[in-house]
Amino acid sequence: MVSTRELRETEFLRDFHESELSDLAGIAAHTRWKEGETIFHAGAPAAALYLLRVGTILLCFPNGRSMPLRDEGHAVGWSSLVSPFRYTATAVCLSDVRLYEFSGRELYRLIQMNALFGQRLMQKIAQIMEQRDRYRRGTPVSFGRD
Repeated sequence: MVSTRELRETEFLRDFHESELSDLAGIAAHTRWKEGETIFHAGAPAAALYLLRVGTILLCFPNGRSMPLRDEGHAVGWSSLVSPFRYTATAVCLSDVRLYEFSGRELYRLIQMNALFGQRLMQKIAQIMEQRDRYRRGTPVSFGRD
């Protein structure tokens, strides 16, 4: 079982209310993945949102670009909440990985029950989509001064 304390400590969920964290804890599961395992494939139906607890995941986009996500707090699988509900990348474990897993259907149910929670969650999803858009679309990424 996942506790509200654990969820509160993640960067992604830090500003959610205690009652919202309690609802999330009720649908969350701990999952473990081994180095080399694939969590999901690009184009597959998106069933879950994941929050990285420990390890490194490589997001591989169909355009050949990739993006490593290291350590706690990163969300993957946001496609489970956004139409057309298909993953936009393949997620591969570069190390042993521990995640929190949230069913997309259960998250959607929580959104329907609490509009303010849904707004906060979708704002965070929109930020992630914006940050990763360059990778998904193949736009050059600047690592220094423009």
